[in-house]
Amino acid sequence: MRLFIAILFSSEVKDALCETIAELRAASLRGRFTARENLHLTLAFIGESNRPDDILGVMEDVAAEWSGAPGALEITLSGAGVFGGRGGDLHWVGVENTPALKSLAARLAQALRAEGFPVEKRRFTPHVTIGREVVLAPGARILTHPARMVADGMSLMRSDRPGGRLTYTEIGFVRLDRRRE
Repeated sequence: MRLFIAILFSSEVKDALCETIAELRAASLRGRFTARENLHLTLAFIGESNRPDDILGVMEDVAAEWSGAPGALEITLSGAGVFGGRGGDLHWVGVENTPALKSLAARLAQALRAEGFPVEKRRFTPHVTIGREVVLAPGARILTHPARMVADGMSLMRSDRPGGRLTYTEIGFVRLDRRRE
């Protein structure tokens, strides 16, 4: 199974992202655009693994140690950007990299590595992919739509491609602020 840990968005955040995606689509000559049901913020990419129970255990441990106050994990959409590619660009919307979010991602990566999972060591840069292989029409500009939410937990997600369509399925949810008594 191809696995990752993510924060899933509220309807309001998805609405804002979908407005940006609609504008991107309208301004593009071509591209593949993220489906509403696939919008998420990746905290840790694990890749191929047959150990989902072990990953959920790590998530539970990290949540039990969570030092943020309830409601402290605020997610705010912040700007946009592009990663260039030969077949078109990857467009993304940024997420404000708050100390709480940065701390959670770092703690997850550290705990996953300690359990033998090959988590990437590059710097955490929170973003939401909204389009792949995008070629914009000349002079096109895209505006992002602001939105925010408070995340109450994190999800273990499975990535599949049934019939060639990218599909993400939540296979576990762990609530934050589960301090041990």
